[in-house]
Amino acid sequence: MAILHEATKEVICKIVYHGTGMCGKTTSLMYLNHHLPPSQRGKFISLETPTERTLYFDFLPIITEARGYKFRYLCFTTPGQDYYEASRKLVLKGADGIVFVVDSQRERAAENFSSQALLEKNLTEMGQRQDLMPMVVQYNKRDLASAIPLDEAEKKYNAKHLLSFPAVAKTGQGVYETFLSVAKMALTKLTQADGENRMGDLFKTTVITTEDSTRFRNQLAKLNEEAGAKGSLLVDESSSLLAMQGEIPSKDLETLGALLACNFTAAQELAFNMSGGGFTGITQKAPLRNLHAVRVDKRRFLVVLYDPKTEARRLRDAVNYARGTLSAALLQMDQMSPSRLARFGELFTSVSRLAVSGMNA
Repeated sequence: MAILHEATKEVICKIVYHGTGMCGKTTSLMYLNHHLPPSQRGKFISLETPTERTLYFDFLPIITEARGYKFRYLCFTTPGQDYYEASRKLVLKGADGIVFVVDSQRERAAENFSSQALLEKNLTEMGQRQDLMPMVVQYNKRDLASAIPLDEAEKKYNAKHLLSFPAVAKTGQGVYETFLSVAKMALTKLTQADGENRMGDLFKTTVITTEDSTRFRNQLAKLNEEAGAKGSLLVDESSSLLAMQGEIPSKDLETLGALLACNFTAAQELAFNMSGGGFTGITQKAPLRNLHAVRVDKRRFLVVLYDPKTEARRLRDAVNYARGTLSAALLQMDQMSPSRLARFGELFTSVSRLAVSGMNA
């Protein structure tokens, strides 16, 4: 689900690395993090278990510019362990491109097949056909003696003849080429005629105009005043910040968005495991500020930062009212986005290569 900010001239795409546990997803992002210049990458976040396996996700923003626009590729990995299926599905939500990472070792075949089947199952359950999603295959661990031949790997794992790359993530072989290809494909998708209408609701592009931004900020300002809050944010689940107002104690908003998304992932997983159902909000308490987050719609949530002494009922009433007004504004924006996106066709056609060509690994 790409997000295009007209006012700030930013394009945000979400790239998800999916595969079985220990196949090289995290190592691929770590290589990009270590070899891209600081100006082309944000802060790398890895949330792991005590055994150093990804628990919820890894996150790395990759940044470049072209034709006066800034392009941000927010790269995530899904957890490989089967018992974090709910987390994996949430990380996939809103993806603009997917890298399916295959462990080339012969003995990992069953796990690769299981991961591939789960990917298609999760996309289908979220209303997205896999054949419409930009996707590439990365055959990792090609340096190991137990790696199967590439032609055999293609027959096993690439029946749809997707673009594929042999790779050794720890040395960087194929890693950069894989990312460049999926990033270009994610942008090219935005130029396809009627492409947005074929995407599932959770994967459609959002175009935020200057008027939208002003409206959201005004609504958040009213919320802060009525709730007695310090600040508030409207965040997309792809960890993209849509709007903010007031005192936000972090200059690294991408990282803040990613961590908030993780909190929601963790809370949703816990609620699902306990009751089989979902939840509406989560509260975190701290000495200086409390954080209260509630879902606004299927794709976004509202985050309010407030003083621990704030009256609970006042906060609750203000948040409930704000959720309604924000939901209406978001619905209107979503309905208008396909027609708004059409006027950027020439931009995406001209920069689908330029938007990544200035990067140096």
